[in-house]
Amino acid sequence: MSRQLNLFRGSTGINNKIDPVRLGYDSEKGMQALASAVNVNVDETGRISRRKGFTSKLVKASHSLFSCGNYALFVSGNALCVLHPDYTWAAIRNVAVDARMSYVQVGDDTYYANGNEVGIVRDKLSYSWTASDYVGPTTTKTFSDPPVGHLLELYNGLMLIAQDDVLWYSEPFAYSWFNLASGYIQFSDRITMVKAVTGAVFVSTEKGIFVYKGKNLKEAEQEKVANYPAIEGTEVTVVASKIGDGSMSGLAAIWATTKGLCFGGPGGQFKNFTNRKLTYPVARYGAGLYRDGKYICLLKP
Repeated sequence: MSRQLNLFRGSTGINNKIDPVRLGYDSEKGMQALASAVNVNVDETGRISRRKGFTSKLVKASHSLFSCGNYALFVSGNALCVLHPDYTWAAIRNVAVDARMSYVQVGDDTYYANGNEVGIVRDKLSYSWTASDYVGPTTTKTFSDPPVGHLLELYNGLMLIAQDDVLWYSEPFAYSWFNLASGYIQFSDRITMVKAVTGAVFVSTEKGIFVYKGKNLKEAEQEKVANYPAIEGTEVTVVASKIGDGSMSGLAAIWATTKGLCFGGPGGQFKNFTNRKLTYPVARYGAGLYRDGKYICLLKP
């Protein structure tokens, strides 16, 4: 009685850490890892399919795209621009050329910063982001304008601003009031990522990744979870229940590193999903997107 041989029925995904001639092959299942792949998807069953193409909507050199709900923001040349649903656009202010923009949305306001300028977009118009007059209990604190940083994030009512190697945080729910005397965390090298999840904040510098657990950032202890950095711009927020077996709740994050794809979960959980089989090329910047259960990132050397 002859036995049917399955030559190739699917793949376990890319493995670029092993010599291609040494990639294992499961003859019973007909499965093998791919040494490389271009424009394809591999689903949970191992089925390989061609990735869908795309249609050009706006031919314009641009970067730092951010969705504000019913419109988007992006940077082109020396201008911060609004992108309308019909793909028409309008410049709303001048900004530094080639400076990547970071954004945080709070209600109808979108805060932005690029290391050279900061501001707020409201109703598709740009406004100054400065400290208003203090109103509240008597205090000896002195509040200053937001530092001109290069990364923004929001965590438990605190506006977080990374400025080179310093992470500043605002007064609770007062996103324009910063106590420069004590409201900061000092690092030894430049910050490349600040990403909040439920119950924790992940911070990457050029030399490693750290996590701060708990609702109170001011009292949280620092824990180093990786000796390699996040690639700036690749971090995305995901619903935790969509990752793994669906048992987690709250918000989580995914980002790329040269050592693989990393996950930051609720409460400060950390895992490198692909460190045994996948490395990314060395890149200074990138852009990440999570859609339909897939994480996609673009990298720039």
